[in-house]
Amino acid sequence: MLSGGFSLEVFKHWAPCEYNLITLPGYCVAGTVGHKLSDKTAKVDVDKDTQIDVRCKIHRLSFSPHTDEKGIMDLVNFLSPKNVILVHGDIINMDHLKGRIKSELGIHICCPLNNETVSFPTTHFVKADASVEFIRSSLTPNFKFVKDEATEMAPVQVCDERVTQGILTMETGQKVKILHQDEVLTMVGAEQTEVEFAYCFPLSLCSLKGHVTDDYSLIRIVSGKISNEVAEFGVPDDMGVIQVNSFRLAVCKNDNCPFRISDGSAVSDDGTFFCCNWSIVDKDLAWRVISVMKNMDSSVDSVSVAL
Repeated sequence: MLSGGFSLEVFKHWAPCEYNLITLPGYCVAGTVGHKLSDKTAKVDVDKDTQIDVRCKIHRLSFSPHTDEKGIMDLVNFLSPKNVILVHGDIINMDHLKGRIKSELGIHICCPLNNETVSFPTTHFVKADASVEFIRSSLTPNFKFVKDEATEMAPVQVCDERVTQGILTMETGQKVKILHQDEVLTMVGAEQTEVEFAYCFPLSLCSLKGHVTDDYSLIRIVSGKISNEVAEFGVPDDMGVIQVNSFRLAVCKNDNCPFRISDGSAVSDDGTFFCCNWSIVDKDLAWRVISVMKNMDSSVDSVSVAL
């Protein structure tokens, strides 16, 4: 009847597209969305605040919701779909019906659990233009070097595992187009918001005493030790800041740093605070670096996090 629930939400997304088909398998009570569709209306009010343009095909089917297994088998055989999903019923009976449909009709069928995602391949291809910004973002290679450890003299295999991400847009009267995410923000007049993570923690440097004359020398020594464990780690710039993608690391000189530990414990004269921050895309890199730094000296305290 499309009176509410998941089916109504699906209808809101499918109805505006002329390539979709919605089948009403039984009687719909007057006043429901399903009953309104029987009048072949171009627009339908799903609630007092929402009106949907109905461009999809509507088909009524005489099918009792209380039909038996034979009725369902006859319906599936008549429709001959490529895929069938069973979503309601006793699990034992559904498994039995699933076996019959698969063995007798040779149709792919599944019985997903609640919140389980089901994906089907499609042969429908959409031609789309691509913006210059999207193409430019797709040109950066992502090389991976793989070597067969079992064969000592085997050559190193170079793979390009780049993944391209874009947003498919469809504007009225225009071609389908793939845009870079930054272009979409500009198109809809929205500002980009990014969550940044930050840590400020003390590191005891007893083992480095006598080798450090200033903060820049200190950060270079720490950088060298980290790069032994984290290959992509870089060298500090002229300001003593190390940056890899969004991850930044520097000696913290702010005694009132909002990200600093405030548990009241004293820091030794050889202790130095380090501040680092990063975005969510570099969280794995950040945790690897922090783990290496914590293991550089056994007296490293716990760290605090702030957003």
